[in-house]
Amino acid sequence: MFKITVLLFFLVSCVLSDDIVKIKQGLIKGHLLKSRKGRDIFAFQGIPYARPPVGDLRFKPPQPVEPWEGILDTRTNGPDCTQSGILLTEPVTGQEDCLYLNVYTPKMGKLEPLDVMFWIHGGGWQSGTGSSNTYGPQYLLDKDIILVTINYRLGPLGFLSTGDSVCPGNNGFKDQVFALRWVQENIEAFGGDPNSVTIFGESAGGASVEYHMLSPLSKGLFHRGISESGCSLSLWAFSPNSTTLYQTETLAKLLDCSSESSEEIIACLKEKDAASLFEKSSAFMEWSTDPMIPFKPVVETQPGENDEPFLIEEPLQTLLSNYDGLLPWMTGFLSSDGGFLSAIVYEKETLVEELNARFDEIIPMAMYFRETAPKSELKNIAQQIRSFYFGNQPISKENARALTNWKYR
Repeated sequence: MFKITVLLFFLVSCVLSDDIVKIKQGLIKGHLLKSRKGRDIFAFQGIPYARPPVGDLRFKPPQPVEPWEGILDTRTNGPDCTQSGILLTEPVTGQEDCLYLNVYTPKMGKLEPLDVMFWIHGGGWQSGTGSSNTYGPQYLLDKDIILVTINYRLGPLGFLSTGDSVCPGNNGFKDQVFALRWVQENIEAFGGDPNSVTIFGESAGGASVEYHMLSPLSKGLFHRGISESGCSLSLWAFSPNSTTLYQTETLAKLLDCSSESSEEIIACLKEKDAASLFEKSSAFMEWSTDPMIPFKPVVETQPGENDEPFLIEEPLQTLLSNYDGLLPWMTGFLSSDGGFLSAIVYEKETLVEELNARFDEIIPMAMYFRETAPKSELKNIAQQIRSFYFGNQPISKENARALTNWKYR
């Protein structure tokens, strides 16, 4: 009788009703959705997992969310994070107060805890969302799993770095870590198993997955990973610190901020409208869509005060150092992953002509070795790349497959 009483108390304390759940921060109210096959899904959307990163918290690691009183309505998606599209050419949308996640579960109060799948969206770390409008639960929740989708800071708000302790960088990754910690603290309240968490993502989300597998900050927060069309060794997925500092100083100058010191840069950029940071980022595009991602992961050589570093060395170094922390990992790609980028080139005949004429100049910039390879070798490397992908033939629609392969590399 005592065991039954304890069990009932546990269930009541965690699940007050089918759509009201008690988590560490307070009570939340969700709503009912239907899966593709008509199965009931309990949806909790727009749950804050960190304090709004606004004001003085801009460019800082995420901070714990304050508990709330009463019942928080979590029946709609939280706002998307500030962004201007993967090509930095679209109008700026979203807002800075964006650190929210969604939880979808097929059964509340289930005695057997369910496996958890934690989705990290793609978009070049400069666009994307965890919203149900893009990544809903209707397909996956035909199965007995729990799905968590998240927003995290993007572009300069998430990945700007001064290369020192003032703003070490990788705050978008640290948002993801914060969300994973939230899962460990709260997922049991939704019927989930905190000891069976699979993180998965696509493109930059896929690269994020592998970064978490290599980061000491993420250790113990998940148990398996799936990377779709992206990994930490993708050419677009890492930035040398010298390049990162140049990008940050350039953005500061574009916004009429002093670039004399890291402190002055960050203090000034904190005063700027968030949209302006993204509008000026388009200036980094030198040719067509390249270089595609101005602000991206960096090694944190000087962690900030009370800040735990996410990335302490280049991913290749970690992988070559007999790293023993790797977990079960599945990865893959599609044969036309670069198709949306090559289509942009073929859409304008002038871009094809320019690529043929300036290949030796464009390739070092577009493939991110202009700042790292010896200047005397840039042309030779570019010619080897052209030979490998195009067989020294002129670039045209006849070898579109080769351009598609090169564009996603």
